[in-house]
Amino acid sequence: MTKLLASVTGPEEATIALAGGADIIDLKDPAQGALGAVAPAILSATLREIAGRRPVSAVAGDLPMQPAAVIDAVAARGQADFVKIGLFPAPRAERLAVIDALASLAETVRLVAVFFADGDPDFGLLEALAAAGFYGAMIDTMGKGGDGLLSTLSLPALSRFVSRARAFNLVTGLAGSLEPPDVPRLLPLRPDYLGFRGALTRGARGERIDAAQVARLARLIAGTGDGQAAGEPPRPGPQSLDRIFVRDFVLDLDIGAYGHEHGRRQKVRFDIEAKIARIDTRHDDIAEVYSYDVLIDAIRARADAGHTDLVETLALDLCREILSDGRVFEVSVAIAKLELGPGAVGIEVTRRQGEMAS
Repeated sequence: MTKLLASVTGPEEATIALAGGADIIDLKDPAQGALGAVAPAILSATLREIAGRRPVSAVAGDLPMQPAAVIDAVAARGQADFVKIGLFPAPRAERLAVIDALASLAETVRLVAVFFADGDPDFGLLEALAAAGFYGAMIDTMGKGGDGLLSTLSLPALSRFVSRARAFNLVTGLAGSLEPPDVPRLLPLRPDYLGFRGALTRGARGERIDAAQVARLARLIAGTGDGQAAGEPPRPGPQSLDRIFVRDFVLDLDIGAYGHEHGRRQKVRFDIEAKIARIDTRHDDIAEVYSYDVLIDAIRARADAGHTDLVETLALDLCREILSDGRVFEVSVAIAKLELGPGAVGIEVTRRQGEMAS
């Protein structure tokens, strides 16, 4: 299950994050950069305040890719449950030298490498991280005032990162100016945690975090895509369902069983309609709705997966993925090829919860 990582500046904010339901307390100084480090004394005070009730991570700082400097910074924060080290822009050999140098510390400190989506990320280093004994790897952004993670890297790219890191037994995290609407789009990737700072405040990233904002994100992460929780009332029947849809969404796809269709992209139109529980939004809050962005993301992910022979396979794969979210009770997927004749040709399928094998 994905957890909420809340970035805080010290013991006071750590208490707020804990009260709001954060799963991981992450210490950093936003005024000092993307991974601005707090003083060791602040880390010690925060650990005393949290007293083991939640794991505490600390960032090593915005450091050059020089082994001695990074080792010293990590060693000074080794009392934390995790220490995050930024893999900042530098030649690959310099990043590898830092990773290799940290192997000795990885025996006693749980190290998490931070790739930067806007800082020349080299995900080929995941294997080296695993070999050096790192505990985890995450993606963040260096810039915090503009585009967030999803504007910098595509969902398919993020999905590949999570899958590959998991293949190396690395804990995974995603962060980078994330906002509440990003949560339902990122949860299907199943990262181990999502990290937030600015979204936890009621204003700018440098302001104090707010317990209500932390609680809002905690509810959003815990309550999205997990199906019916224990103790919930029975699911609504068909008379209580609303519909959410995506219509006339056209992408260029590599699809088709004939030889002349291989290696060439053709326009394909998608129309999807999903039946969900009747909407009763009272607070104009993304946490209260199933987002149509999730449907669009599912389409884009399938389009990015490579060649598909049959539109039937593509339609059923989409049904299976969309129905994996317990909030969807029924889905109809229509796919049409637009370039094989004077009109469109394709298929439409409808499936319900429980009908699709995983």
